[in-house]
Amino acid sequence: MVSVENKNMEQLILDRIRKVQERVPGSIGDILQYKLVRCDDENKTYYLQCSTQDWMRNPFGILHGGLCATILDHAMGIIAYCVRPGKGQVPTINLQVSYHRPLIPGEDALVAVKVISVTRSLITLSAVASLPSAPEKACMTATATFFYKPEVG
Repeated sequence: MVSVENKNMEQLILDRIRKVQERVPGSIGDILQYKLVRCDDENKTYYLQCSTQDWMRNPFGILHGGLCATILDHAMGIIAYCVRPGKGQVPTINLQVSYHRPLIPGEDALVAVKVISVTRSLITLSAVASLPSAPEKACMTATATFFYKPEVG
């Protein structure tokens, strides 16, 4: 895994979360209040936790499906940014989400993001979201591909 800067992965993730909160206050990345829980560099798996709020519920009282997908996409986007092969952007070009159990508004979500592959132009990741109280029970799973667009100039 190659990172943009010569820092360890934990510091890259913390820096990325902080930059989103500072540069884009009020954005979904800021509202979800991501925190780094654990880094498993050996297995290329990174654990993030985010907050949900009551306004995120659907008419059935559970977390809205689009926001569930956003939680997974954003968590994987943080990791994609940290493993990109150089300076540049990493937009999502494919996201597939499967729903298994509901997330409850007001409860945190734990997201385990695994790096599958990093090439010169594509980054592929998978993710599993669960409740911190039951991390073995997947609420949602996803795979995503991010396109690495190098910085020009």
